[in-house]
Amino acid sequence: MDRKEASKEPFLNLSSTMESKCFCCFATIITIYIRGVSSLSLTSSANPLAVGENVTLTLNPQMSISAGTWMLDGKVLVFWYPDTFIVSDSYKGQISFNLSTSQISVYSVQVNNSGLYVLQGMTPPVSAELKLSVQEPITNVSLTVSKTNLVEFNESVTFTCTARGTALVFSWYNGSYEVTTAKVQLINDGTGLIISNTTRYDSGPFRCSVANGISNGTSGSISLNVSYGPSNLTMTFLPNMMGYISGSNITLSCSCESKPAALFQWSYNGISFNITSPTFQLTSATQNQTGVYVCTAQNTVTLRYATVTRTISIIDPISAAPMVSAGEPPIFNNSFALNCDITGPVDSVYWIKDGVYLFPDSRLSLSNQNKTLTFNQLTLSDNGKYQCVASNAVSNVTSMAYYLIVNYGPWFTRISGPDNAEVGSNVTLNCSASSQPASQYSWFFQGSKVAEGSVYQDNSLSINSSGEYTCLAHNNFTGINSSATWNLTVIVGISSVVVTPSTLIPLASKDMQLFCNVSGLFKSIQWLKDNQILNTTVTNSIYMNDTTVEFHPLQITDDGSYQCVATNTFRPHVSLPYHLIVNYGPVDVTITADIKATIVLKCNAKSQPPSVYHWFFNNTFIKEDAMLVLSLMSPLCNNYTCVAINPVTNQTLSTSYVISEHNAAPPLQTSVLLTALCALVLPVLMLLKPF
Repeated sequence: MDRKEASKEPFLNLSSTMESKCFCCFATIITIYIRGVSSLSLTSSANPLAVGENVTLTLNPQMSISAGTWMLDGKVLVFWYPDTFIVSDSYKGQISFNLSTSQISVYSVQVNNSGLYVLQGMTPPVSAELKLSVQEPITNVSLTVSKTNLVEFNESVTFTCTARGTALVFSWYNGSYEVTTAKVQLINDGTGLIISNTTRYDSGPFRCSVANGISNGTSGSISLNVSYGPSNLTMTFLPNMMGYISGSNITLSCSCESKPAALFQWSYNGISFNITSPTFQLTSATQNQTGVYVCTAQNTVTLRYATVTRTISIIDPISAAPMVSAGEPPIFNNSFALNCDITGPVDSVYWIKDGVYLFPDSRLSLSNQNKTLTFNQLTLSDNGKYQCVASNAVSNVTSMAYYLIVNYGPWFTRISGPDNAEVGSNVTLNCSASSQPASQYSWFFQGSKVAEGSVYQDNSLSINSSGEYTCLAHNNFTGINSSATWNLTVIVGISSVVVTPSTLIPLASKDMQLFCNVSGLFKSIQWLKDNQILNTTVTNSIYMNDTTVEFHPLQITDDGSYQCVATNTFRPHVSLPYHLIVNYGPVDVTITADIKATIVLKCNAKSQPPSVYHWFFNNTFIKEDAMLVLSLMSPLCNNYTCVAINPVTNQTLSTSYVISEHNAAPPLQTSVLLTALCALVLPVLMLLKPF
């Protein structure tokens, strides 16, 4: 609310002394009367704010207060009651008041307008307060220092920061990092910074930053010139090695942290060189240049110095690769030694097996400065590739590989082959033994030598071939023999198995036997039907008795392929198949007629072998065939007979067919007419039929 709006409000002019006294008295009464604490608050249009700005204080939330006061730090600014308000003489022209909203506005604020603003309401009894801060903007930020040239750890320095403004807060920065009080001392409410015992990390640039609630400013930067060192002095070699081979070029380098740069001095075994650079060269170094090298660094400002010492070893290399040699041949369970033959200066010797470092143990020992490796008792696990490695500080040489193969055996001599064989067959026996190198084999039968080599073979066995066979394995390297025995039994085998029938013509409903004829000794007989074991439990007409199968009687279902299996000690022997076909019939003779352009009569009967068919008309033979073709004009009631004849069993069976219709009449009329006619004529014909 501006000043014009404020003038429209009811205003009481307290110009007289009496009115002023009444103002103070009335305000005091209201202040004493209203001491409530509510949940109301005051808000300001700005806080903090700069000198010369305007600010409005508002009750939040807004409500209607008919009587109350505004106070600053206990002094009444405004009091009001219904339809009237009074502004203190000290703030007339600077403060406006809105009677309807209870807002107060302060214009062109000064620093003395800062303080605690309190709104006291009497009707209703409420209270709210706000602390307002009026500040001057920050200007003229500057930084000064007591000195800029310092020696590390020897001197202290003081920075001073000045600025114009109010409510000033000072911050200090070293480069981009804020300075913490853990490392420095802040004085005079933060306007001063003291660094004691300055270090190289205190070089800056330093600056101070000043801020209040409405503005901020930063000073220019100041850097310190801190002299330090020499420190962290190190000496390095290029190349960097434990020892150097004769003829090497070696560069020694000395480095340190120092400001200003340090001066260097080199010496060897107490003798100084006229060299002031940080590097020192050894060209084509020889073994007599081995010794202690010293580098000294000095700072001309700090007047400090540092020294570092290192030893260089220059060594002649091993001149020839080592060789591994062996004494006695390696034989299982015997002792054995390997020697490493070396030319040149050697610091150490070690052994590797298959690329893995060897350690002495209860079976392995090292002697002669590790040049001799001794096995107390050789085992097969000692097989492998052995090498010795000789080294000194500048060379490391590995010998050619020595492949150790432990000779042993023969062990575990054994024979494999059949225990039994048939007369006339061949047999192969194999002898094997674990041995290094491979053993030589000899075969003996009943004390006599019969063959050489690991395999014994006899291609025509006889009864006399039965007996004990011995295989002798001999290792020419170890001189050891080992033997094994094998018992072979030769017997007469089965030469043939044949199935024969009791009759050449098997007839249904007749008895029959199949016989298994075996030449040779056998242990068991088994019968097969159609490649399956013959099962006599599914029928009551088949009986088995070792070499005989009996059919009581033969049935059509007994057809099949029969075989006899005779088994001896060695294997089963299977006969050739006997194909049983049961002859029967004829049975179930039938005649079927196919009447189209002709009358075709077809005769059929069940029979094995298939029947031969004869046709008769009035007992007169017509033809031999299964089919008979007649004209449609054949006389009605003609009787045709088919006789089925089994050519093997010579059994016959017949049936007849009577012509009852043909194409001359419609089907329905012809059927009725012929039926009637046949009923009259047939009895007559039967009487006339000759016997």
